[in-house]
Amino acid sequence: MYHFSFPAQGRLGVRRISRLACLCLMGLSLLAAQAMAAEEPSTQITEVSGNRDNSAIAIRISADAPPTFTSYELFNPARIVLDIAEAVLSPGLQPKLAPELGLELSTRQLSDANPAMLRFEFTLARSLPFSTRQHGNDIILTIGQGADSAAGTPTASAAPELLLNDISVTTSPGKTTVRLQANGELKEYSYDVLDSEGTTPARMYIDINNISGDSLLQEQIVGTTLTRIRVARRGSGLRLVFDSASDQLFPFTVQPVANGLEIVIDEPQEVDQVSSLISEQSSIESQLPDVDPLARRLSPQATAKQMEDAFNFSGYNKERITVDFYKIDLHNVFRLFREVSGINIVVDEGVSGSLTLALDDVPWDFALDIILNLKDLTKEERFNTLVILPKSKSFAWPKQAENNITFETNIEVAEQEALIIRQQKSLSKEVIQAKQLIAEARKAEKSENYEIAVSMYEQALVKWPENSNLANRIASTYLVRLRQNAKAAFYARKALAADPENSGAALNAAIALANMQEKKQAVEYFDQSISTDQPSREALLSYAVFSEEQEEFAGALVLLSRHDELYGQTLNSMIATARIFDKMGDHALATDKYQAILFAGFRIPPDLAKYIKTRITLKPTM
Repeated sequence: MYHFSFPAQGRLGVRRISRLACLCLMGLSLLAAQAMAAEEPSTQITEVSGNRDNSAIAIRISADAPPTFTSYELFNPARIVLDIAEAVLSPGLQPKLAPELGLELSTRQLSDANPAMLRFEFTLARSLPFSTRQHGNDIILTIGQGADSAAGTPTASAAPELLLNDISVTTSPGKTTVRLQANGELKEYSYDVLDSEGTTPARMYIDINNISGDSLLQEQIVGTTLTRIRVARRGSGLRLVFDSASDQLFPFTVQPVANGLEIVIDEPQEVDQVSSLISEQSSIESQLPDVDPLARRLSPQATAKQMEDAFNFSGYNKERITVDFYKIDLHNVFRLFREVSGINIVVDEGVSGSLTLALDDVPWDFALDIILNLKDLTKEERFNTLVILPKSKSFAWPKQAENNITFETNIEVAEQEALIIRQQKSLSKEVIQAKQLIAEARKAEKSENYEIAVSMYEQALVKWPENSNLANRIASTYLVRLRQNAKAAFYARKALAADPENSGAALNAAIALANMQEKKQAVEYFDQSISTDQPSREALLSYAVFSEEQEEFAGALVLLSRHDELYGQTLNSMIATARIFDKMGDHALATDKYQAILFAGFRIPPDLAKYIKTRITLKPTM
């Protein structure tokens, strides 16, 4: 709450209140401008328009800066979703599309997402191909026949002829091979990797354009260094995500084969690694002097740690078991592993015989491999199911285990990854570094370390010089927090050089120059700050106070009147109007305005209320 102190009567008191109110109004304006600059996202959506050309629909979403976005398709009902990072709708904008386009548009702000996103959702009567591209500050969404040609690729039909039929996985010592089988040659594909982040493992992904795969499972559990494969729609094609079992990505190669792709993943060779470890240990022990083995023994904890390290080194890290089998039927052995592991186990009818085996505190998958080697058996694992069969036989997995499956439940994974990929592709290294500096600067600002904050903002601006909002943020910090008018004017001008339409920067430049008594230049920037169809209330009030101080009372009243038309009367605008009437010598109008303030319902500070009441009782001097 602002505190006002006024003398009881006289024109001298009126003059003093003009000075104090002026300072308070400017302070209020600057703080409001700072708050607006602090909260303003990097991108504002200024217009949404659409038109139909033959069988295609073109939607144009215009922004005030190059947007970062991702797009994808959802089903039941069919809809296309476009998410724009760190964006909001411009004030007063309510996007609507013409009914003849046959689309329903809804928008909503995802404030809980990181980064915050503005979501556009277009609902269609049926699924149609679509494409998105960036043109300057605009996003062009093309829907229907010709969508792909609009994006610079050959036109695709609503149902692509190319079909991905099967994803098969085979494992052998040293490698895992994934085969993508289609009904034709796969030419339009690309692949890339994503580093581990938090609890998310390292990943490799493959994008295949103009292909469908409705008969494929969404997720396949592999269980090697490749823990799983996920599939999701992506525009008119598919995205396949290969998750690593750890935060380190597995070595891999991707190569085309007849009507498909083959991905070969190098696996640690477990037996060779263990043998190498034993051989190395033996070699070391042969060079050591003889020692009485009873003179010093490891503690049980140290022994357990050695065993754990050895098994982890060999790739065995499942739950430990202790078993003592004596001529037990193999089928009962595998039933035990089913209970221990929790995975499905299928045993081929050709598996028979009994087993005698004693193992103490070993991982169950290590025990299983020993049994398989002893009995000349092999295993194949897929879909959380383990098939055990003789090495002389092979197993054919069902190619279409699930038909008509929707990809929608897994689309959030693809959505998040697509946004990360889109950001990485559309932002330069310097801009990414600038965003990191801005995040650190905001933390410093919250801790009221304004000198550190503004220094980081300045470093960010060097890397991202075209960011008008960032330059204006620096100007606001210098003006409001550090009271450095020259610096504030300098960075406000930088903001205007990057974006001449930045009315907030024009206001900051005007106030800084006014404080420096550069009145002629201040007028130019004040004019620019109110040149929009709906100038901010801060710009109108600040310009009115400045005009009042220059004794341009008529101009000040025009500005206050415009403020009241756009935003309604406020306590500040009513006090300023009354004060100007007094300065113009129209004390009757001033008295009416002061009286109106008392009955307006505003919460008035006690000192100001006392002054107004005293002012009303004064008789006008002749």
